[in-house]
Amino acid sequence: MLTCQADSMQTSPGFVCFSPLVPTVPKSQVHTVYHVPYVQTGFRVAGQPWTYYIGSLFQKNNQCMNSWTHIIGFFAMIYTMLKFAQTLDFVGDSYTWPMLSLFITSMLMYIGSAAAHCLQSKSTLAYFCCFMMDYAGIAIYGCGTVVAHYFYCMDDDVSYFLKDVFLPVGSVLTLNVFICFAHAEITYPRPYPPANKLFKVVALAAAHIWITQSISNRLYNYYVSLKREYTRSIDSHLCHILCVLAATFFYSADMPERFFPGRFDFIGHGHQLFHICALLGSLFHFDAMYLDMQAGRASLGKRPIPTLFNTFGVIFLVLLLEVLFYFWFYRKVVAKLEKQK
Repeated sequence: MLTCQADSMQTSPGFVCFSPLVPTVPKSQVHTVYHVPYVQTGFRVAGQPWTYYIGSLFQKNNQCMNSWTHIIGFFAMIYTMLKFAQTLDFVGDSYTWPMLSLFITSMLMYIGSAAAHCLQSKSTLAYFCCFMMDYAGIAIYGCGTVVAHYFYCMDDDVSYFLKDVFLPVGSVLTLNVFICFAHAEITYPRPYPPANKLFKVVALAAAHIWITQSISNRLYNYYVSLKREYTRSIDSHLCHILCVLAATFFYSADMPERFFPGRFDFIGHGHQLFHICALLGSLFHFDAMYLDMQAGRASLGKRPIPTLFNTFGVIFLVLLLEVLFYFWFYRKVVAKLEKQK
């Protein structure tokens, strides 16, 4: 088996490792851009063929489980969509289009994240490109969530105040997630200073708080006030919010590896737990959306009617803006890397 033993060999002109299982190396032998806080081993060697990084899905390395948790998420979304399709007409019934858009955007997020973790070790440029793709997926899933909540979740009291602004403000906030994530990754690269995660968490929190406004009245009436007004989806919504909070905690706190550096390099570190909480949250979220969608059919005359323009059109517009910002950030990355040479 051909092995790569020195970081200097990674950048040597013409040097190629043809083995699909080049051994991983410790933290000291890779560029700082690949460093993960409190993770000491299991880093893949840069500069290998793309087939190596695809093959590394079946190799023991510190990104393997990050990829698999979202590969599983991708197929979980497909399975859930096919299960819903047994009772829903995703083609002929426009009322189901917000749900379909949510499925499509969730699958884009999960497969984009899995690919980012799988391929990011190819080079420093590939690292930034892959994770900007990951962040674009997170943002577009957020946009799909905005669309679904707009049509399915708002009761009459909330709709009275938010119906005219919920979609445009939510779309801007989810696009801002991508912009802030990409800016933080380029401006504050690994090893991450606190400003990196602050940019990301604040942007994501702002979007999620706005989305949650659509169900805030129901949450308050059941869990806080004495009205105890129960809807079938309320428990699933609460479980989704709790999973989001847990995911945010594990993403921000770098636990448990913070207390045991090197012990969770392959299985059990905080980013994996963040992925698992995010997946569980998605499953609860789809359950809540399905129940709200079924309950909302009785109010079709009072709520906006889904069309191609206000469902997939909104998502396409945000996706188009993401592509434009992606290439703008790409030029910044290339200029930055050229300056560092």
